[in-house]
Amino acid sequence: MTIISDKVYSLTQSDKTLTAAFAASPTSSPGHLAKTLYEEHHKPIASAGYLETFMGVLQGGNANETRRILAEEPTQADLDRAAECGDFGTRPSDLFLMIYCNVLGTLETNPWAGVVSPSLLGSRGVVNLSIISVIPDIIQHHYDCIVRAESEVFLATNFWQASKSAIKICDALVELSRRAVARGKKVVVKMIYDRANLKMLTESHLVVDDEEMAGDEVKLPNRRDIPGLEFELVNFHQPIFGTFHCKFLIVDRKVALVNSNNIQDRPNVEMMVHLEGPIVDSLYDTALISWFRPMHPPLPLIGSRYRPPEGGYKFGMDNEYATTWNLDGRKGAELYAKLEQKAGGRESDGGGDEERKELATPSRSSDAESPFISGTYQTITEHLNTGDQPDTHASVSYEPPASSADDYTPHIIHIPHGECPMALVNRAPNGKPGNPDSGLHNAQDVAWLAALKYARRTVFIQSPTFNAVPVVEGVLNAVRRGVECTLYIDVGFNDGGEALPGQGGTNEEVTKKMFAQLTDEEKERLRIYWYTGKDQTKPINASAQRRNCHVKLMVVDDSVGIAGNGNQDTQSWYHSQEVNVMIDNPTVCQEWLDGIRRNQNTHLHELQKDGIYRDKDGNPLTDSTGVGSGFRGVVKGIQGSIARVRGKGGF
Repeated sequence: MTIISDKVYSLTQSDKTLTAAFAASPTSSPGHLAKTLYEEHHKPIASAGYLETFMGVLQGGNANETRRILAEEPTQADLDRAAECGDFGTRPSDLFLMIYCNVLGTLETNPWAGVVSPSLLGSRGVVNLSIISVIPDIIQHHYDCIVRAESEVFLATNFWQASKSAIKICDALVELSRRAVARGKKVVVKMIYDRANLKMLTESHLVVDDEEMAGDEVKLPNRRDIPGLEFELVNFHQPIFGTFHCKFLIVDRKVALVNSNNIQDRPNVEMMVHLEGPIVDSLYDTALISWFRPMHPPLPLIGSRYRPPEGGYKFGMDNEYATTWNLDGRKGAELYAKLEQKAGGRESDGGGDEERKELATPSRSSDAESPFISGTYQTITEHLNTGDQPDTHASVSYEPPASSADDYTPHIIHIPHGECPMALVNRAPNGKPGNPDSGLHNAQDVAWLAALKYARRTVFIQSPTFNAVPVVEGVLNAVRRGVECTLYIDVGFNDGGEALPGQGGTNEEVTKKMFAQLTDEEKERLRIYWYTGKDQTKPINASAQRRNCHVKLMVVDDSVGIAGNGNQDTQSWYHSQEVNVMIDNPTVCQEWLDGIRRNQNTHLHELQKDGIYRDKDGNPLTDSTGVGSGFRGVVKGIQGSIARVRGKGGF
């Protein structure tokens, strides 16, 4: 007898998926198909519009159920059974399987607790590229992938705002249309975002009309400018608090990007992972249920499963989506020079990286004053300032590292590797006010909690905000158990919103309270740092909008990583829809951790054991917002929440 019931085991072995059901009935609503797909396991509700139906399909669980899932550590028999509940290719590590056992438990009362068909919950794939950098670098890779689409594109973002980032995506759509017209075959493009409005009180998924698309706040291309595309846009929000917080891109069912940033300009360092493999089909399934409505027209590849590239997975510049934008550091400069020499000055072939061909040949040596970043020589400050902070100045001078392995390299080109076990650990939106225990009954929250519970040596978390009660308690319990927990957090990030009642408090408040609950010995195992930009000598309060970080990453025991959309705040734990991927690969995890260390100065700025940061002279930061949980905090919080809705706050 194992903790994985026959019912859950059967769900993961089923050949029923939303993708297959939609392929068989392409004029139907994916959401309505999902409502009946597993009705023998999940009691359907009467349809009353897309809002109620979406809530009925995706909500489930209760406080007792959540406690039961996390009550006991899985046995070896449990792990063996869990290994059979996913298309992993090879057996995952015991740590991955212990977390996954708990994730499977959420399916007991709701097959859609992971916002993906159960048989696609556990999968496999590779991580070809990660970008831990400013938004323009991530948007550039979106561009490079979109323009290479041949059949379809699905783009999801929490917030779309007319901006330089949005212009770049629009340029990609126009260029894709041009290529599609030249080929004589239209490309189907679906896009979904969250720009909440009052109409969503009765209809949570709204088809966006041409007038709104062309409006000043959105500024998408006019249809006459994209004649090669079949473009459709949905605006989704589940009132009141159920934000669609997802950010991902799927191109031709060949590649998926999962990232932390929205399509807008912000002074943030962000994170993106480029995935290939069967995990793309899992994200595709999540895209369909998120869209929910009928598609006009349907995605053309709905009936085609993921197929690996001929000759195997390609990494580095051999990958079809790679451009010289991805090259950083001395090794990148050397490769750039070789590629340029090989090209022999030939003009661009229209392969999507025309702008790179216009760059002058690098003329300075790799130990020059300016490092090689994103395919050109520039200072680190120049590079960071492209992220919507043009007037920020460096407070530390650049010194080339002794080893090229320590170069500033925001593009992490991963070492070639075979498919590794992965799982989607998502959560559905919950619009209801309050933070009940039942709100934790989803794959994301359970994965995070289980990862903290089963960590043996180390936990690393980077998040702009850190205040959700479950993660605070989970970290404290891990520390008491002997696990070293390292937190990279932003000082002052969204203090107004986090100070509202029920939101958990500001990062400064929370860190002080955490240390106050530990013994002196335990405090040594809790290491909290304020995010600090690579060109800065100390943290800058995020309210200054100059050097912020919006990365969302958890790595446990240096071997299992969870990356994606979810913050470690109350909103992401209890309300927002999120998409995250859990990866079982120590090499990839180490490359992430090394990249974060190389590209930030955060590791140099640890808080003291009273939860207060002091510089080398013993002085605390002087730029605190001063926002707390009192009356002033409520006022500031309301202002911050309004800014979020308008796309002007951190989210």
